[in-house]
Amino acid sequence: MSKPTLPKVQNISTTLIPASESKSLIWWIIYVCFAYHYKVIVCGLFGKILGYDWLCHTMIHGVTTNHWFEQLVYAPILWYALYRIIIIVFGPHENELLGKRVKRLKTIAMFMLAMYIYGIGIHFTNTIEIYSRTQLGIESGPLYDQVYWVDEQFSHWIQFFFFFALFAWLIVYDRLDRTHAGYIAVFTGLLHGLERAIGVIEGDSPYIAVVLGVIILIACVIRWQRHDRNFPRVWQDFFFRHGLSFGLSMPVALFLYQLVYDGFVQPSSMGNRGWTVVVFVAVVTGVGFALAILLDKLLIKKSELN
Repeated sequence: MSKPTLPKVQNISTTLIPASESKSLIWWIIYVCFAYHYKVIVCGLFGKILGYDWLCHTMIHGVTTNHWFEQLVYAPILWYALYRIIIIVFGPHENELLGKRVKRLKTIAMFMLAMYIYGIGIHFTNTIEIYSRTQLGIESGPLYDQVYWVDEQFSHWIQFFFFFALFAWLIVYDRLDRTHAGYIAVFTGLLHGLERAIGVIEGDSPYIAVVLGVIILIACVIRWQRHDRNFPRVWQDFFFRHGLSFGLSMPVALFLYQLVYDGFVQPSSMGNRGWTVVVFVAVVTGVGFALAILLDKLLIKKSELN
C-alpha cells in the first residue's frame, strides 16, 4: 500500500511575491469603508430629518443608543474585518509557512489593530464618565477637563494614528500585483477617504487627519517603488488604487467641506441640514470615481500605443 503524498509546503520569507485573488478581501474592505456611514444614515437621515431621534439619542444607563451600538456592534465587527484583512495580506494561506520576517510584519500589524481598538475603548469608557458627571451637574473643573481631554483628544490621536499606520502597513507590505477588482478598489478608497474625513470632523479632530493622512500617500509611494517604479503596473494593484484614492480624497473632502459648510461643522449638530452631508459625500465620490476611470482609460490607451 502506497503512502499518501503530503502537500508541498511553501516557505514565505518575503511579501515580494505575486498575490492571489481574494473575494473576501473585497467584502471586508467594503465593511471598513461603509460601516461608519451608519451615523449619517441612521442618526442623520432617520434621526434628525425623518424624526426618529430615539434611534441614536435614547439614553440607556447614561449612554446614548448610538454609543452602545458603536461599541457592541460596529467596533467588534470592525476589529474582525481588519483582522481578516491582515490574514489575507500576510497569510499563511493553504500550504504556506511564514518565515520570521513575514511573521514579524504580521505581528506589527496585529499590534496596530489592537492599539486602534484600545483607542476606541478609551473613548467609550471616558464617554460614560463624562455622561455620568454631566447628569450630576459636573461640567467643569480639573477632573472633568482631564477626562474630557482623554476622551476627545488622547483617544482620538491613538485611534487615528494606529488606523492610518495600519492601513499604510497593509498598502506597503501586501503581496505584489493584486490586480483584481480595480474599480472596486478605487470606489472603496474614495468612500474610505470620505468616511475618515466625516469621522474626524464628527470627532472634532480634522487637523489630526490632515497630518496623519500623509502616511497613506507615503505608503503608496513605497508600494510604487516595490513595483519597480512602474506606474502603469502599480496602478493595476488593488491596494495602490485603494490607498491613492483614500489618501487624496480625504484632504480634498476636508478642504471642500470647510468651504461648503463654512468650517468643520459636525454633522450631528446640523439638525435638518444633516441630509446635505449625504449629498456632499455622493458628489465628491462620484466626481472622484469619474476622474479615476478617466485616468484608467488614459493609461490603457498609452500602454496600447507602446
